[in-house]
Amino acid sequence: MPARIRFHVLWLLSCLGLFWALVGTTTSASGASWDRPDFATSTLSLDRGDGTLLTYRVELATTPRQHVFGLMHVEAMDADAGMLFIFDGMAVRSFWMKNTMIPLDMLFFDEEGSLVSAVEKTVPGSLVSRRSSGPAKYVLELNGGSMQANGIGPGARLRFPLGG
Repeated sequence: MPARIRFHVLWLLSCLGLFWALVGTTTSASGASWDRPDFATSTLSLDRGDGTLLTYRVELATTPRQHVFGLMHVEAMDADAGMLFIFDGMAVRSFWMKNTMIPLDMLFFDEEGSLVSAVEKTVPGSLVSRRSSGPAKYVLELNGGSMQANGIGPGARLRFPLGG
């Protein structure tokens, strides 16, 4: 093998090794491999739009790494569980379902907790981008079908402070 090609192959292998060292891996009971970040948890109250309050136990995704990882590789969630993504500012938010194993409802909220838009029953593993219809600061992911099952409608609002 010519020296130039050998150099490029070794460089590529070194880059891949560095990538895997930075990403790190662990193995789940099912044999899947990933390194899930730690998430703080909280209780979230949601006015479904008619004054009825729903309570969810949520993991809080507040860092860029947590935002990227989200609910990837999660095989199941309790009916009252979810994940709340908290961003620094208002912007149109876009999510996909890569490596996500369960269908989700995605609810996009503005800085005051008002529902901006929602996407129901996303398809696990889909690379289709699901975007908010306007700027959002918070994104609540629930089990797919939760909006319909719990009557969550257009007037839905997050209650602040979280847990209250």
